[in-house]
Amino acid sequence: MKFDILTYIFEIINFFVLLWILKKLLYNPVISVLQKRKDYISQRLREAEEAQSKVNRLKEEYQQLLKQIEEVRKTKMAEITKEVQQEKERLYQQMKKELDAQRQKFLDTLEMEKKEVLNEIKEETIHYSLVFLSKLLSAFADKNIHNKLIDIAVEGIKSINKQELDNIREQLKDRNVVIVETAFPISEKEIKKIKDTIKDLFGINVSIKTEEKKSLIAGVKIHLASKMIDASLEGQLSVFENLLREKIEVT
Repeated sequence: MKFDILTYIFEIINFFVLLWILKKLLYNPVISVLQKRKDYISQRLREAEEAQSKVNRLKEEYQQLLKQIEEVRKTKMAEITKEVQQEKERLYQQMKKELDAQRQKFLDTLEMEKKEVLNEIKEETIHYSLVFLSKLLSAFADKNIHNKLIDIAVEGIKSINKQELDNIREQLKDRNVVIVETAFPISEKEIKKIKDTIKDLFGINVSIKTEEKKSLIAGVKIHLASKMIDASLEGQLSVFENLLREKIEVT
């Protein structure tokens, strides 16, 4: 077989032409499709990475949010617990204060009632004691006791101090009437004794006006101007009443 260089060159040219045709018609489209596929896959991978990154970020944000929510919950729970405790304490103190006030009010009322009862008992004791003593003195009162009490009244006039004497003397100058309350009828002799005592002491002649009062039991009350000389058993009962009251108050 004879080698034909032209044929060989022509075959080579045909081969390259075929390669060029294949590249244009097949290789380039395939490469383009593969490149597009690669680009698509890369894009999808980037999107997946971005999505994963976003998921991770959202997860972190969610975890942070949960942490914040938990902190807020703990803070709110602490505040609520503190407020509840404070309210409990306030209500307790208010209730304690009200109970203490009611207790004190009850004690005050009890003490008041106790004092009222004791006062009633005291007054009844004094009253019945005076009634008993009055009846007892009335049973023993007679003219002799009456006259002795008049002597005591006369001595009472004599014992008036100097300062009172001057004051009474001035009053007697304006009104020289002396009232004598008496439990029994008083004799002229007893009246004269009283008048003479007043004259000797004050230098004034007075008129004696007598008023009979059985309530005196025995003795007399002499109204000497603004001063009263009480020498009656009734007056002694008053003294006894005051002493009895003082004694009861002390006990």
